[in-house]
Amino acid sequence: HHSRHEDRHGYQFGQTCYDVNTDNLPAVRLSWDEATAFCAWLAKKSGKNISLPSETQWEWACRATRATPFWFGSHGTDFHLFSNLADQRLREYADDSAKGKYRYFSWQKIPKPNRYEAYAPRVDDIDDGSFLAQAPKKYKPNPWGLYDMHGNVAEWTRSAYRPYPANHSPSSNPPDALRVVRGGSWRDRPHRATASHRLPYPRFQKVYNVGFRIIAE
Repeated sequence: HHSRHEDRHGYQFGQTCYDVNTDNLPAVRLSWDEATAFCAWLAKKSGKNISLPSETQWEWACRATRATPFWFGSHGTDFHLFSNLADQRLREYADDSAKGKYRYFSWQKIPKPNRYEAYAPRVDDIDDGSFLAQAPKKYKPNPWGLYDMHGNVAEWTRSAYRPYPANHSPSSNPPDALRVVRGGSWRDRPHRATASHRLPYPRFQKVYNVGFRIIAE
């Protein structure tokens, strides 16, 4: 699988931009169908029952007994030790690329970009130390030892996008239903990364900031 690259906010001239495809990063830009196919392959290889979590299972694991929006606190909590979310590092999208350094040049961020150069929505008073997706275990785990349940990359669940909570029988999970994504990503502000926030995507869509997490039942 190739997770590809993130585009810079400036002239590119054939540049491959920011690489998010290294082996230590979570895979993104893969569809729900590809994620479930991986689970089927791993189940056959391991002899275990491997799947994507239902969104109920995902939220239970994310909360780890906590009733707050994040396992580490409420809205407004400083997340820099716990989560890779849309923070001041998104200003690094503002690339100084218009000074004659056309095809081959080193990336150089604008030191003090204005709001038109650094327009990605973000929390400007927090620095979590990360620009794009990061390898696991950079941030503190939740009380059950699970990393990156909020932020970094959002995650497919096996559930259809239905009123929540819902049963997960085959009749409530038709093949053509939109699928639920949970958790938010490095590109999302905190309100889109809570334990309860849900997003629907078609099962065939390959989303730039969506990966997956597996469970063994």
